[in-house]
Amino acid sequence: MTATAIEPQLVTELADATREVFRTMVFRELTEAPPTERAAVQAGANVVATVAFAGKTSGLVAVYTTFEAANEITAAMLGIQPADVDGELPDAIGELGNMIAGSFRTRMAAVRGETWAISVPTVVVGKDFYTKYVSDVRRVVCPFRMGPHEVLVELIMTRTR
Repeated sequence: MTATAIEPQLVTELADATREVFRTMVFRELTEAPPTERAAVQAGANVVATVAFAGKTSGLVAVYTTFEAANEITAAMLGIQPADVDGELPDAIGELGNMIAGSFRTRMAAVRGETWAISVPTVVVGKDFYTKYVSDVRRVVCPFRMGPHEVLVELIMTRTR
């Protein structure tokens, strides 16, 4: 592991938390590609949920999807048809990010004894944007597929001095 890399255990726990949340709350199985380190995510995502965490380790968990994927996720979580989603999408995707970050936090407490506070989720819906953080961070993206849709889950870690 290089000095700038995110610990593999963190990435594994985040990926496991993501698969578990999708299986139990979205009722979808995900397929996974290898994680990648990136400077910014600019993958055509137009719905982004972020949840910050702080403690001995600090950072963000971010979930990126297309509007179509977010609509399908929302419908699955609510037990309705995608065509019937009407304004619930930001809340549902925020809750998805919250559940992934919460499961990740629980897993890290179990394996490393770290306790973290997490923020309320923030959801951005738009187009032609990417994320960039002004502080010095390390980032790793865990790409998943949910049927034809790409779902990216990113771990953004602040550097400790």
